[in-house]
Amino acid sequence: MKRGFSGLVGILVAIAVTVSCGSLRHTSSSDPLSRTEVDGYARDHLYMEGIKMYNQGHMDAAMDLMARSLEYDTASAATCYSLAQYYMSLRDRSLLEKFSGTAQDLLLRAVLLEPDNYWYRRLLAMNYLRQNRQDEAIEQYEEITRRFPGRTDVLITLAGLYDDAGDYEKELRVLKRYGTLEDVADELKFQRFVCYLQMGELDSAYYESDNPSEIIELLMNTTRDMLEKAETQMDRARCRSLLDVSMSFCDVVSRHEPELLAPYSQKSIAYFWMGQNQEALDMLSKGLEHVKTDKDKASLYNLRGDFHHTFGDPEKMYADYDSTLIFDPDNISVLNNYAYYLSVENRDLKRALEMSARTLEAEPLNATYLDTYAWILFRMKRYNDALGYMEKALRYLDADNPEIYEHYGDVLYMCGEKEKALENWHKAVQYNSSSKTLEQKIRQERYLE
Repeated sequence: MKRGFSGLVGILVAIAVTVSCGSLRHTSSSDPLSRTEVDGYARDHLYMEGIKMYNQGHMDAAMDLMARSLEYDTASAATCYSLAQYYMSLRDRSLLEKFSGTAQDLLLRAVLLEPDNYWYRRLLAMNYLRQNRQDEAIEQYEEITRRFPGRTDVLITLAGLYDDAGDYEKELRVLKRYGTLEDVADELKFQRFVCYLQMGELDSAYYESDNPSEIIELLMNTTRDMLEKAETQMDRARCRSLLDVSMSFCDVVSRHEPELLAPYSQKSIAYFWMGQNQEALDMLSKGLEHVKTDKDKASLYNLRGDFHHTFGDPEKMYADYDSTLIFDPDNISVLNNYAYYLSVENRDLKRALEMSARTLEAEPLNATYLDTYAWILFRMKRYNDALGYMEKALRYLDADNPEIYEHYGDVLYMCGEKEKALENWHKAVQYNSSSKTLEQKIRQERYLE
């Protein structure tokens, strides 16, 4: 029959006491157990039972057994570590906070007892992080990398901590060690680029960028997106500071590679986005002086034409679109925009229809291009022809577009289908149309220019 654990400990203790009192009449073939040995047996048994309970998910029993094991041997690093694990795994937040200090003390004792144990130090560092004690966590991770120089996973963690702390010089040092150990120095170029960028060492950042154009576009788009989503004044200030650094990086890239398109186009977009319109136009003019390929020149003229459209200067817009088409005659986007803006002004409709037809030759199922072509026909008073193209545009529409629904209503009205026209005008309102005349059309139940 299996004896209970308490009975086993009692027997061992009784034997030890009896031996110590000299009451045994017969000597054994082996030496009697000492009190230290009895405590060792008890400690080990309690520890193993605690591990078993922990693995089976019986957390309270595990904690009790571990605590009793530690009573028998307060210098057991393994028991300190296991008991700390228990406290750190508590699901009740109030209990987790209550025993946070206890777990910390146990881990410190385990590390003190066995300073070269990787797992003890790692859990101690993780516990510091849970308590937002970044400096102490960094100190532990640094010690781990000193004692275990081959642990590259720790180097990556340490690099991230230095990045969070804004200590980019130390982050670079850690990244260098990681790249050497794993032979991935080239793969870490972007992380090094960001460090140099944050440090303001823009020439060093340039030399870490294999594809400056791609990095500039990613950097500028991401930074502007971050700035738009920033909720606090501090976050907005940090994002704006990063945007300023990114724009300065554009200048550095232009100095090294003046023929690249991205520094001029992206910096002009940033100026435009910030409301600095003249600076945006000046940057595009500067780019036109330096870029070499027809495609790049067309891109800058196209962008400048879009800016002039936003600024309400149609003549300069058309001039830039004409220049775009000189360098890129098959630019479908420009052909469509050019044709549509002409139709809105009800001018040069024959030329507008020809340009729009070229877009449909390239992309016959594009709803936007079909709408443009239909609208030009509408302006030419070819209402029945326009209706066919509008219906086709709606068939290939992949997202609700209030402008197309309003145009469809206009065409329907001119084709004598007033009820259907009202139905589609209402749809345009439902999809948040920004039209200035739509509500009047619905109220007056007729088409208005």
